[in-house]
Amino acid sequence: MLEESDDPMVKTVQPSLKTGRKWKVSEAVDEAKECLRMKEVIGQTQTDRRGLGSTTAKCDQKQKARKKRDMIIDEIRNKEDSTRVQKVVQQPQQVRLGKKDDPTCPLCQGRQTTKHVLILYKVALSQGRYTWRHNRVLQELASVISTAKGEIYPSSTSSTVFTTEGGVKKWHGGSITINTHRKGLLDGSDDWVVSADLPEWERHPDVIRKTALRPDIVIHSASTQQIIIVELTVPYESRMEEAHAFKKGKYLNLTKELKKDGYEAKVMLVEIGARGFVDSSAYGLLSKLSIGGNKRTKAPRLLVETAENGSRWIWSRRNERLLHKA
Repeated sequence: MLEESDDPMVKTVQPSLKTGRKWKVSEAVDEAKECLRMKEVIGQTQTDRRGLGSTTAKCDQKQKARKKRDMIIDEIRNKEDSTRVQKVVQQPQQVRLGKKDDPTCPLCQGRQTTKHVLILYKVALSQGRYTWRHNRVLQELASVISTAKGEIYPSSTSSTVFTTEGGVKKWHGGSITINTHRKGLLDGSDDWVVSADLPEWERHPDVIRKTALRPDIVIHSASTQQIIIVELTVPYESRMEEAHAFKKGKYLNLTKELKKDGYEAKVMLVEIGARGFVDSSAYGLLSKLSIGGNKRTKAPRLLVETAENGSRWIWSRRNERLLHKA
């Protein structure tokens, strides 16, 4: 590690270290440096089954000389430990003792990937684990939407007054009409009622209950005959577009039926990733419902935490068939 020294003379010294025939210090150090550079380019990734966010990135080439030396030494040690583990688990006697990591799901015999456990697990689907996570996120989303209110704002008129130097003469310019609010979907009525497909929430209006569909959230105004349907999905991040297209087609006929009955219907789709990614549809919903300020800042964070906690609970019980009460 003399090349990391601040002394230019010391940097040029390249001592010959005697090692074995198969392992050389210079090659191991160069390989460790390349690995650290590659890790810095790739960024933080999932390295084991603890899940995303359980570890912190340590590969930073801007560290001080001593810290950088420690990182290189740790990288060499980790590589050697990994090589020893690979040799051990390849031995038949170790496989029989259960030391080898088997990617097969013990309950459905499928490949137990993160995607498989969080959205494709048939056992979890049949036991209602995904529904439980969905309802937890839906509870938070409905609570946020229930705080939104429609207003009927009066328009204000403003005119410009021009004054000469010294205030000798004054005259008024043209007047303009100013709207001091953001127009949202709820503006124009103040009798909005929020209902959700949850046990403790108010039931959907009769015009929705008579259909075969059960929307997650319905915002209804009797005076203006308006209905806003909010449908929540908690998909895997790579399947958000697919989930959006499916839900859009699902409620297409319902909106047509409501319009025939004299209602002004609109469907708002919201996707919150199973691993905590907030789609732009969530921010669009908050904007159209005129939810701003501190509530707009906290709402996405709350939805993310709820989805992540639910997925973490599902992951921790991926090998259990009979579940205890959460």
